[in-house]
Amino acid sequence: MQTAQRIINHYRRNRFIVCTICALTTLILTLSIRFISERNLNHHRTVAFANHAVDALDNVLHPLQVGRNVLLPLLELPCATAHLPLRKQAARLQTIRSIGLVKEGILYCSSVFGARNIPIRQLQPALPAAGDLLLLSTDQSLLKGSPILIQWYPASANGQDGVMEIVNIDLLTTMLLEPQQPQITSASLTVGKRHLLYGRGVVDNLPELKNEERYQRSSQHFPFTISVTGPSAGKLAFKHLPTQLPLAVLLSLLIGYIAWLATASRMSFSWEINLALAEREFELFCQPLLNARTQQCTGVEILLRWNQPAPGLDLTGCFYSYRRRT
Repeated sequence: MQTAQRIINHYRRNRFIVCTICALTTLILTLSIRFISERNLNHHRTVAFANHAVDALDNVLHPLQVGRNVLLPLLELPCATAHLPLRKQAARLQTIRSIGLVKEGILYCSSVFGARNIPIRQLQPALPAAGDLLLLSTDQSLLKGSPILIQWYPASANGQDGVMEIVNIDLLTTMLLEPQQPQITSASLTVGKRHLLYGRGVVDNLPELKNEERYQRSSQHFPFTISVTGPSAGKLAFKHLPTQLPLAVLLSLLIGYIAWLATASRMSFSWEINLALAEREFELFCQPLLNARTQQCTGVEILLRWNQPAPGLDLTGCFYSYRRRT
């Protein structure tokens, strides 16, 4: 039979274990939830950065696509007549550095320089082209060596005639591809096999990754890709996890204290007594109290026996005595 002290110690031990488990579970769950939330937030920021850059460049290139219907008829005009419309169109498209008209492979008119007579292949080896072409290159005329984005629209079947629009991509990438630490350490624009890195200009190959991840988002309307490089979202979230410890510890202590209060009602025998009554483990005995000299009955003694047939316990039970003398 368990004594009262053994039962109390048993309950105290179980109570402490339950409260500790509740507190540790709360701590682990809180840190896990914060880790997952921070990881998803980091990934969302990376995706949002790339999407914003793609949408912004789409908005820059779309007016060029619409405005080509205005520029292509100018190829039938001499440069003296076409120069003013070229300048007006370049001023209307604020991101345009210059517009050039190409006839039979010769750049004969520019919105910046006016009349010219230079083979376009001498300035840009990839031009002229038989189809629409988006080209990432460097300027060879105005700001030599600076990055430019060229949009080419052919006007003839052989591609020798066409309109060349040069976008001031250097200024755009300064605004669109500026890294946002710590999620993003570098960003780049890829067109064809060439890449424009923020702060580094046009290169032929992207730098190798060093314990980082690269997220790429391609435009659905134009042939370019935005690449975003930075630490993995999980790595950043794990690095930021220690800052969540104070909140997690406070919350776990609160839950542990609530569990401690909730289990306080179990520190009594009421549950055992109710269970014993239901299992009919109590037996009641009654016997008289006799005077040893006179052999007269001087009172009654009531004995309550509690048989608790639990494994490992004394099956003889325990007597609780109540005496009343007359």
